[in-house]
Amino acid sequence: MNLIENLLTLHRVDSQVRALRTRVTSAKVYFDAQERQLALLDKQKLELETQIKQLKAVLHGLELDQTTAQERVEKLRAELNTSTNDRQYKAVLNEMKVLENQKDDVVKRAVEEMNRVEETQRRLEVHAATIVERTKVRELAKAKLDECMKDVGERLAELESERTRAADLVPDRERKVFDKVAEETEGEAMAEVTIVDLRHREFACGACNIEVPFETYAKLSSSGNSLIQCKACTRILFLQESSKAGAMSEKEKAEKPKRAKATAAVNTSGGLEQDSPEAIARDKAKFEKTRKL
Repeated sequence: MNLIENLLTLHRVDSQVRALRTRVTSAKVYFDAQERQLALLDKQKLELETQIKQLKAVLHGLELDQTTAQERVEKLRAELNTSTNDRQYKAVLNEMKVLENQKDDVVKRAVEEMNRVEETQRRLEVHAATIVERTKVRELAKAKLDECMKDVGERLAELESERTRAADLVPDRERKVFDKVAEETEGEAMAEVTIVDLRHREFACGACNIEVPFETYAKLSSSGNSLIQCKACTRILFLQESSKAGAMSEKEKAEKPKRAKATAAVNTSGGLEQDSPEAIARDKAKFEKTRKL
């Protein structure tokens, strides 16, 4: 096998390896995405739980403030009843009013905090339900990945061994070129040269449709040991056997008139056409000479 044939073999196996790897990679990417989603949900759940604890702590503090204010009010009421002068009475009464206002503010804030606790608690419950559903999706993704690894693993190992053997048949320089192009083109390293118009010597790269010079086509037709890349997409060019056969057929058609003309020249006598005056005179002279004899 020549270089191009070995490269085509490597390309075929490499494409299969990449296809199986893509299948496994897709399953793993999906599983990893579910893992990240679940981790994010767990983090958000922890944040909500922390918020609830903080809100409850604030609410507990407000309840203590309310209790303290109520106790102070009760004490001031006792002092109010035992006041001995008007000045003391008014001072106690003013303090009681301030405390009552403060107590009302505390109650209002406490109600707001209780509402926030309840709202956050509802969000936490919804979040917990979402985590349950996402966990089921993660488990399905894990099962799909395991199944994919089981189905593909053995075949992938066989193809990777086959690819290694195919790569060993290609010289180092050409193999490095192939590997580089395969990475750049996602495994599409080879491109067939298509014949646009053989008579007018028009050819194109089968991948990018950019014109391929006739010299390149001729070189690929005559030898399979030349690595030639498309100047536009850098893919390695090759010719199918049918294209080579078509080129030979076209060449034979071009040479057919020449062979016919040569055959006609052979059929002439002494290099003269049979119906020419010189040929007729010559044949007549031969006949007279024979008759005399």
